[in-house]
Amino acid sequence: MIKLPKIRNTLSKAVVLPSLIFIVGICLLAAVYPTFTESLLNSVKNFIFVNLNWIYVWSVTIFVLFLVYLMFSKYGNIRLGRNNSKPQYSFFSWISMLFAAGMGIGLMYFSVAEPMQHYSDAIFSGNTAVQRAKDAQLYTFFHWGIHAWAIYGIVGLSLAYFSYRYRLPLSLRSCFYPLLKDRIKGRWGNTIDVFALCSTFFGITTTLGFGVVQINSGLETLNVLPGSNFLYQVLIVGVLVSLSVLSAVSGVDKGIRILSNINIITVMLLLLFVLLFGPTVYLIGSFTEGIGNYINNFFNLTFNTHVYEADTQPWFYDWTILYWAWWISWSPYVGLFIARISKGRTIREFIAAVLIIPTLFNFIWMSVFGNSAI
Repeated sequence: MIKLPKIRNTLSKAVVLPSLIFIVGICLLAAVYPTFTESLLNSVKNFIFVNLNWIYVWSVTIFVLFLVYLMFSKYGNIRLGRNNSKPQYSFFSWISMLFAAGMGIGLMYFSVAEPMQHYSDAIFSGNTAVQRAKDAQLYTFFHWGIHAWAIYGIVGLSLAYFSYRYRLPLSLRSCFYPLLKDRIKGRWGNTIDVFALCSTFFGITTTLGFGVVQINSGLETLNVLPGSNFLYQVLIVGVLVSLSVLSAVSGVDKGIRILSNINIITVMLLLLFVLLFGPTVYLIGSFTEGIGNYINNFFNLTFNTHVYEADTQPWFYDWTILYWAWWISWSPYVGLFIARISKGRTIREFIAAVLIIPTLFNFIWMSVFGNSAI
């Protein structure tokens, strides 16, 4: 009789079971009592955004400043792994996977939706059309720029450093090793991973929801589907989740890497098509001016809590604070993936790639699609 190799089970019941109970409980509550659940969650959200928005502002600001300091300090030479370790993936594949993990569906949806909503928002109706267009691009750059990637970067760097230098598990609990030491192996570590798992689940469902609505609308416009209804959206979710599972099961070296490369090439072709066949000179000029506007207003945007502008505070809560919360909810998932593919890179190389390259691409993308729409 052939003895089959024993399959190692990495499932942690102490993490999975509490997470499932919480996630299923929220889903059942929303399904059975949708009005009550919506009211309850809105009350919690409003309390946090109104009373604790300064925590989000300071946290994200500290992430940005800390990563910039590390990049230019002597610590930037430290390698994520052994001192002689080499990167596992080519630079193009690495950047492709960074982009695909961090901004995929959301970038497709909000590249047009967000600039148009800022441009047409009643709060800014007193400004001229030109000023509204400039502000729409500026706020979109702010929400999809360095601050967003700093949130991903701080989690990814922490995971990569403690996993590859200290040989700790590639899970969020390892980031807290300097504070908790060996207690990360017990209840404290389980609690952190439960939080990370639940946060990731609800963060992914938000992005997936935007993507499904967009795909459904596109297929309806192309007359592939007769209309938009719940059944079609369920089918689209099933297809997308199935592709994601197949990609994940095939591993990073095959499915995820190949899909990421295909994704970035397709995205570049779409970007060039809109740029070349649209108002090319206008789009290049708006991108150039937008970069300058972003740099000039960087610190004002970073620290602005709109405390002196009561009429714009609801907009601030619904956009800036919501985005920071959204990126933070995504950060355990994206940070873990970034850490997984970044072994062998130096801290300086990691931060420069995570902060600068995706940010510049986002700015180009938002300029081309957002300003074309405006």
